[in-house]
Amino acid sequence: LGSLTILLVNTMLKDLSSIEQSEAIEVPRLTFRNIFAIVTTAVGEMVISKRRQGKETHNLVRVYVANFRLKGVDTDVLVTAYEPILINPLRKSVEAVGSSLAVPASQSGVMPMCEVIKQSLSTFKVNDWSLFCSVP
Repeated sequence: LGSLTILLVNTMLKDLSSIEQSEAIEVPRLTFRNIFAIVTTAVGEMVISKRRQGKETHNLVRVYVANFRLKGVDTDVLVTAYEPILINPLRKSVEAVGSSLAVPASQSGVMPMCEVIKQSLSTFKVNDWSLFCSVP
């Protein structure tokens, strides 16, 4: 992995708990110069708050992270998604969204975030490899 990617992933994951991480998986549909891309994923929960509102106003979110290592062009693509688990009643945003446990997607009539991220990862493609390098 590139040093910037490692820094970004480590920064994002340092506050995560309950981490589930996948093995590196080759992605044959993402091939450049006969070199497969590799994807790794992680899912965890993170406590977040805005500084000006103080630490007592933490929210709990589930974080989905996927890293596509495009080895053929020495580039990483980081995909992230966040899903609220608990909205703290002391947050200023509570007036707009309400507080308490987040309503499950299945009860809200929307696609669950885990399915959104799976679909995103399974359909991710590079239409123009020249974005990453000079293509002969």
